[in-house]
Amino acid sequence: MMPSKLRMSALLLTAGLCFTARSAVQVTIDNKLYQYDNKPRLAEVLAPVALERNWYWPAAALYQLDSPEPEQLRAELLALIGELLAQYQGDAAAQQSLQAIKTQLTSWRLAKRLAISIDYDAARIKPALNPRFGNGAYLLQLSTRPNHIYLFGAVETEVVLEHRPATPVVDYIVAANTTALAEQSKAMIILPANKMATAGVAYWNQTYSEVMPGAQLFIPLKTSMLDTRFAKLNQGLSELAMHRVLP
Repeated sequence: MMPSKLRMSALLLTAGLCFTARSAVQVTIDNKLYQYDNKPRLAEVLAPVALERNWYWPAAALYQLDSPEPEQLRAELLALIGELLAQYQGDAAAQQSLQAIKTQLTSWRLAKRLAISIDYDAARIKPALNPRFGNGAYLLQLSTRPNHIYLFGAVETEVVLEHRPATPVVDYIVAANTTALAEQSKAMIILPANKMATAGVAYWNQTYSEVMPGAQLFIPLKTSMLDTRFAKLNQGLSELAMHRVLP
């Protein structure tokens, strides 16, 4: 049975696997490997790179590379898509939507994202925002302010759109080619800080929801009371998307 949620660590105090006898902690930042014999705190890890560029801290992300959980969930979702494709062989709309999602899901780069706030100044000042790393291998992804959003789900192909200030969600959806089974009344916004929000996009429930730069926009499949597997697929996709390693 598919887990309802991937376990996301609030702190890095749980122990990971020790990759080498000499280096208990390995952190890759900007394609450079940093190794620590001890278990460093976040501020220590950020110190060598914090002032190199004008980092956009809301989009900073820390991934645990030695966790199998994201790949396990991907395998379960692909198996679920396979079941649906087999059952709805004569339904062209279902086939189109499911094949498109399968293609997107297969291409994703995944790693377990840890649910911590990353900010160098905050980590230096507040002990609660300066957790200690457990043993293992990590990817710390930093970037300057992003200028794109990533739209996926019930669309013919996943698209990267230029971020436009003061632009509601519905305007981004218009720029994408949604599939026949796309949900018409709502979309899910996955914020760079790895939080999720729902935006109404139909004429009767439309809300003004602005998308932050670097966010993901998920167009879910229509759900059916007769087949709850579509709702399960939507839930799994939104959950797994939080563990994508984006460019």
